[in-house]
Amino acid sequence: MKERTYRIVIEDVAITVTKKRMKHMYLRIKKEDGGVFISAPHQVGDARIYQFAKERIDWIRAYRNKYEDAARQRAARDGLDKEEIARRKKLLKKKAEALVAKWEPVMQVKVSGITVRLMKTRWGSCNVNTHHININLALFEKPEECLEYVVVHEMTHILEAGHNEVFWGYMTKFYPNWRKVRNYLNDEVV
Repeated sequence: MKERTYRIVIEDVAITVTKKRMKHMYLRIKKEDGGVFISAPHQVGDARIYQFAKERIDWIRAYRNKYEDAARQRAARDGLDKEEIARRKKLLKKKAEALVAKWEPVMQVKVSGITVRLMKTRWGSCNVNTHHININLALFEKPEECLEYVVVHEMTHILEAGHNEVFWGYMTKFYPNWRKVRNYLNDEVV
């Protein structure tokens, strides 16, 4: 059987449905623009697909709104002039430096420097050899606890390079709330 694609609308939410050879039904929302898609096996009836979407409409709406907001923020950020970008970098670096100063004695590590730049796929990074930390400029628009989580996360890499049990043990010891903040950031779009 050939793939068949059509649209349904539930409570003013347009959903693109694609029927194809597969075993299970899947729902996804594109982070880029909040587009909603359902993939379903050929044998699943339209009524079942409609019910599947209807049962998840609140979840769909929440995530779609979140992704659309993030897209608007990206567009606004892309439209910033050089002076505003420089101002934000300077402010974020100052906040990050204050957090590093707070955490260095607690974690018994030393950071050699901080660079703030726009990163496409990460919130931060750490050079474990030089102890230099990079912070994503996009954190400027996030709650303060997000910046603190990223700073502690990157400083923890000085103690343990990989994301293994030892690393997450340190994170739990130093920043017990890390899971909540990480989950929030993972749901956000860089």
